[in-house]
Amino acid sequence: MNTVKYNNMEPAEIIIKTYLQIRDALTEKLIKQRYQPVHEQHDDPLFFSRYMIWSNNEEALRLTWDGKEQWFALEVTQDLPLKALSPWSTIIIVPFETNNKTSVYAEGIVHRIITSLD
Repeated sequence: MNTVKYNNMEPAEIIIKTYLQIRDALTEKLIKQRYQPVHEQHDDPLFFSRYMIWSNNEEALRLTWDGKEQWFALEVTQDLPLKALSPWSTIIIVPFETNNKTSVYAEGIVHRIITSLD
């Protein structure tokens, strides 16, 4: 895992950097399990909400940063092909304090989400 310096970052930068760390680590892990990235969206300028979806054609996983609720969520669905109203089941939800500027804190969040798939 790459260590990211958080000390001089604004909260929005911390959110995005942490999201990218989680996304990249999940992508690396999921590709080994025959998942492929299928969609990513990040167009929320107010809360920086964003998500990424991977699928192995049997199920899909979604990582979400919910900026309004201030948490990361990892969810799964077997409702393929995906539809706007596909039901998602929660694997893990991890609240994230953007004012905690220690890299150890952020790395712990990344680790919790990645290991939730073990």
